[in-house]
Amino acid sequence: MTLFDDLNSQLWVLGAIGRLADQGLLLRPADADDEVSRLSQQLLIDTGWLAADPIRPTAQLLSAAPPGVPLGAVSGYVREQLGRISRFADGAPPGWAETDRELIRWRGRSSGAIVQRIFGRVCPDVLPRATSFLDVGTGAGGIAMQLCRQLPDLHAVGIDVSPTALDVARRDVAEAGLDDRIELRDQSVDALSDVDAYDLVWLPQQFIPRPVLEAALPLLCKATRADGCFVMALSTEHDLANLMSGGGTMSVEDAVKLVTHAGFLDVQDHDHVITGRR
Repeated sequence: MTLFDDLNSQLWVLGAIGRLADQGLLLRPADADDEVSRLSQQLLIDTGWLAADPIRPTAQLLSAAPPGVPLGAVSGYVREQLGRISRFADGAPPGWAETDRELIRWRGRSSGAIVQRIFGRVCPDVLPRATSFLDVGTGAGGIAMQLCRQLPDLHAVGIDVSPTALDVARRDVAEAGLDDRIELRDQSVDALSDVDAYDLVWLPQQFIPRPVLEAALPLLCKATRADGCFVMALSTEHDLANLMSGGGTMSVEDAVKLVTHAGFLDVQDHDHVITGRR
C-alpha cells in the first residue's frame, strides 16, 4: 500500500464513522442483509474505532468526538469536515461558507454544549448571574438557545453576516419558543454600537477576519458591562483547518496583546481561550 492509499483509507474510515453514527450503528450490529453497513463496521473494527462482540465504540472513538457532542451527532461533524476539505481541495479561499442548512443547524447545536462548558470553566462567577449575552457569529443560534434554556433570566443577542445561517436561527429560535429572549441581527461585529450591555460576550476568533477582529475588539470592550466577561476562543497557531475558517491563526501572546490593547483588564489565557474583564 502506498502512502496515498493510506490517506484514501483514512478518508473512508472517517466517512464510515459519519455514516454509522447517523444510523445508530456505532452501538449495535448492522442487519445481516445490509452489506454496506456490515463492511463499514468491519472497517472500523479493523482500524480500532469499534470493538466487536458486542459492537461498541472504543475509547479511541469516544475520545475523538468533540467534547459535549453526543456520539449519535458525530455524523454532522464528519460531514462538515469532509465538506470543508472538499472546498479546500477545489481552491476555495479562506472563510466559513457553509450553506447546508442541516450542517449549520448541527454546528449550532454542538457549539451550544461546548461553549456552555467553556463558560463554566473560564468565568464560573459570571455565568450563573448573567442576564445578557452577546453571541458573535451566532450561526444557527445554538449557543444562545443553550444558555437561555439553562439560565431563565438570560436574554441574548446573536449577530452574524450569513443570511442562510440567520434564516435557520430565526426558524429554530421561534420553534424553541425563545424569540422573546433572543434577538438576531444581520450585523458584522465591527459595526457594533451597544454600550455596557452584556454580562457575557462570546467570540470565536477562528471565524473572524483579522481586520474585522481588530476593529471590533474596542467596541466589544465598550459593550461589556463592568462586572462582565469577554471570552474569545482562539484558533491553534499554524493550524491549516483553522486558517481556512477565515479568521487566520493567532498565537496566545498576540491574542492577549490585542485584547489588552482594546481596553480589557485581567486578560488571561485558559488553554487557547482568552478572557478579559471590565
